[in-house]
Amino acid sequence: MTTQLRLKIEALQGDRSWPGASPGDRHSAQFRSHPGRDEGAMPSVLAELNFAWDAGRSIWVRRQHLQLSELGLDRAAMSAAGLRSLSPLLEGELQGPVTCFDLETTGLQRGTGTVPFLYGWALISGAEVDVEQWLLPELGQEAPLVEAALEMIKRAGLLVTYNGASFDLPLLRTRTVMTSLERPWPATAHLDLLPLVRRLFRHRLTRCSLRRAEEELLGRRRLDDVPGSEAPERYRAFLKDGEQEPLAPVLRHNQQDLLSLCQLIDHLERHLDVARPRPADWYSLGRFAEERGNLQRADALYQGAQAESPAPLDRAAALRRTRMLRRQGRDDEARGSWVGIWERWRDPEAAEALCVDLEHRSGDLAGALKLAQEALAIAPLGWDRRFAKRIWRLQSRIDSRSVTAAYQPPPLPDPELAIARRPWASWLPGGTSYEAWLTLKRGRGGKGSGRRRQGRAPGDRTGSGEARLRI
Repeated sequence: MTTQLRLKIEALQGDRSWPGASPGDRHSAQFRSHPGRDEGAMPSVLAELNFAWDAGRSIWVRRQHLQLSELGLDRAAMSAAGLRSLSPLLEGELQGPVTCFDLETTGLQRGTGTVPFLYGWALISGAEVDVEQWLLPELGQEAPLVEAALEMIKRAGLLVTYNGASFDLPLLRTRTVMTSLERPWPATAHLDLLPLVRRLFRHRLTRCSLRRAEEELLGRRRLDDVPGSEAPERYRAFLKDGEQEPLAPVLRHNQQDLLSLCQLIDHLERHLDVARPRPADWYSLGRFAEERGNLQRADALYQGAQAESPAPLDRAAALRRTRMLRRQGRDDEARGSWVGIWERWRDPEAAEALCVDLEHRSGDLAGALKLAQEALAIAPLGWDRRFAKRIWRLQSRIDSRSVTAAYQPPPLPDPELAIARRPWASWLPGGTSYEAWLTLKRGRGGKGSGRRRQGRAPGDRTGSGEARLRI
């Protein structure tokens, strides 16, 4: 950072040194800078909100001590063994408390103008939960808060957030720059619960916000809660009037967010180990198990999804299971699974996989051609072109082996109608190659129709821009 930039930042932040002034004098002087405020108003307002001055860290702190049992949680949920199912970054025992972290800010963006005014922490050690909330009573004096936050993250055994990877932590990094704190970022394992909730429950949650997860997963609805979007305006009202009423609901909202993170951890751990999940949850659990390398459980969950999940999750689970079998080299099982998928859903991916198996492993070109023709008749857009190309290539290989014309597709009774429906269905009088079909497609208003030179036949070999036909 250049000296000029540092001076500009310090000018924006104000004088943090306050030489010769005690902490109480400093905060009283800041508070008196607003018209109409009394000298002792700041300490009294913060005392009414249950904040106390922490001289060691130079911050205002609000504390609450709870037991896990008061939240309906068990110690095992917060142990290293339980948390390891959610966070693959954990190795061995925890070297510090499980620390839930949540910020309330002056805006919903991560730019340099957004300032955290409330830092929320829930430290879980054994069966105890210590909740701390740090308040920024005046803008421009956040350096002690940022420094204390870095130290708190450094001492954590696991940092738990909700959307912290995209918002809270990047914003905190920005504030370290804006406050000129040149500290290395703590190498603490971080568990963001939002991606887990999305992966496991997006199919049945109306939204993946923390509040919606509380209502639809934990079965708890907040009463008299203010939405987080109101926090910036309430903080501005607190700074303007010096009254506690606007800020008190924000403190309760932040505290509830922290406790919800603790309860959501327990819910996610129990959900991952459930023997018989909801019908719609088999597939998402199978994907999670596969991504974490637990292939045996993933296989069982995918089979459960095929049997119990509603469409289209049953079909998606069957496809993922079969791909997983193929990657594991279990070719016979994969082949049987492809057959089942084709017979049940007429899935084009299954047909293509079986065509490859028949052509390259079994050497059954006739069988591959027949299956490709069946798939072409019902193929959706995109797959039709792939099967058309495969058919022409198989015909070429069959012709080279002098296979009889019985394997050729029969001519359709109405070629004009066939061409209008599927250009390749007439098998093209100009040739049976895939390039012939592409040329005919361009000639009938396709992509390259405007580039064809006037008076040149589709099969003319003299044009460098035309596809050559194999007659």
